[in-house]
Amino acid sequence: MMRLLALVLVFLVTGCVTVAKVDKGQQIVQGRLVVELEGPWNQFASVGQAQIPTWTIDGFSVDRLQFFVGVTDGAVLVPAQPGAKDQRPLVFRAQMQPHEIVALYETYLTRDGSAFKLDRLEPIQFLGGQGFRFAYLLTRRMDGVQLSGVGYGAVRGGELFGIVYQAPRLGFFPRYSKQIETMALSARLN
Repeated sequence: MMRLLALVLVFLVTGCVTVAKVDKGQQIVQGRLVVELEGPWNQFASVGQAQIPTWTIDGFSVDRLQFFVGVTDGAVLVPAQPGAKDQRPLVFRAQMQPHEIVALYETYLTRDGSAFKLDRLEPIQFLGGQGFRFAYLLTRRMDGVQLSGVGYGAVRGGELFGIVYQAPRLGFFPRYSKQIETMALSARLN
């Protein structure tokens, strides 16, 4: 019963958000990040209090692709959320190392009590230079669903650029992971 109630709440909350269609082909996110899409997505202007561009194929509560574009030194990545376990605003610092950026993202995902496990963190070429890739597992607190996630990030000129995708571990994540990897590794700055 609680799971059903949680899912209904998610649908009600996301129903109040503006959604736009993003067609396949070249797309520019927030005027700065160019990505090439193999298929169409649905785009949310923002999610909750966080002003993070978020896209989905199968629905916001199923899969989500988030973009962190040009986050400047000292900028709040995600504001404090009322009722969250951790009330601190999540602030990006340009001197952060990849593991610190991933820890910041982990805090964002686990504020509701969800469980995060970093599976892998490795250096890669991203956005034309040195970047990083991380993979994680997340058990969502509200419904117990196990999600897999992958993120790509880099700091360029003191700004953070990142692409993070997550979906249920069985079925949805494997269905789109190659498409996400192709899109992320071909991304470039505008």
